[in-house]
Amino acid sequence: MVEVGPVLVDHRERGSAIPEALVAAGLDVRLTDLPVGDYVLGPGLAVERKGPTDLGASIRDGRIFDQAARLQSTFPQAVLMVEGEPRWIAEDAWRGAVCRLVEDGFTVLHSLDAEDSAAWIVRLAKRARRAAPTTRTDGPRRSPRHPSAQAEVMLSVVPGISVTMARSLLAAYGSLAAVAAAAPEGLLGHPGIGRVRAARLAEALHGEYVATADREPEPERPTRGPRPPRRWILTEPDRSAAEAQSFDRRAIALRALRSAAEGAQLIDGLTGEVLEASSDPAPRTD
Repeated sequence: MVEVGPVLVDHRERGSAIPEALVAAGLDVRLTDLPVGDYVLGPGLAVERKGPTDLGASIRDGRIFDQAARLQSTFPQAVLMVEGEPRWIAEDAWRGAVCRLVEDGFTVLHSLDAEDSAAWIVRLAKRARRAAPTTRTDGPRRSPRHPSAQAEVMLSVVPGISVTMARSLLAAYGSLAAVAAAAPEGLLGHPGIGRVRAARLAEALHGEYVATADREPEPERPTRGPRPPRRWILTEPDRSAAEAQSFDRRAIALRALRSAAEGAQLIDGLTGEVLEASSDPAPRTD
């Protein structure tokens, strides 16, 4: 195995089961304060994980597009992990937002729950072990030499403008100066540029410079609280609710269900799925 740097995990993720899963897989895990992303898994590979609640909130306030832009400008490979079924947001809204990210060249993975997210991230981290170290450096990445590549980088740091979108704009207008000279109303005619992106481009390219000391602080990401462990509850007709059995592994819970009396029910604490003892469900490994 090639010697590589550690897997970097944002400290806000310590309440999830994923860091433990990475350690159990034999990986060197280090908690740190990542400026972008939740996991840096390998050279140029980062993952942003969005749970059912956080995804809806970040879509409504537009934060997800800023995070995606910063990830793409920092890492060659950026992955959005959508975990579970988004809550408190219309299906059309979150699916449309995800499609927009895909159109901008963002990789999106959908996991069933925290356990499934852990399995995905472990697999991605193991594959990333084949390359160079992931240890962060405090200095900037090496700047591209070609002027056109430099123009792409300059545009792609604008929130909502991916490298793919920057290339599309430069190809259409011919130069960075031409993009800057275009009016926001004119940019609206470009595919993928809406009013929000046009306004952000205009603000970045024409806004008055503000010294670092006079800028408003960047909003901090909300701290994620600890997630309760997934449980499967076995209830039987001749037992009270207080006597119900609880399991942390589905395979063990299914074995108990098959040996329980007729009419017993196995309830998935996460999804609410109910299985009857008479249905004789087939075992499945976790």
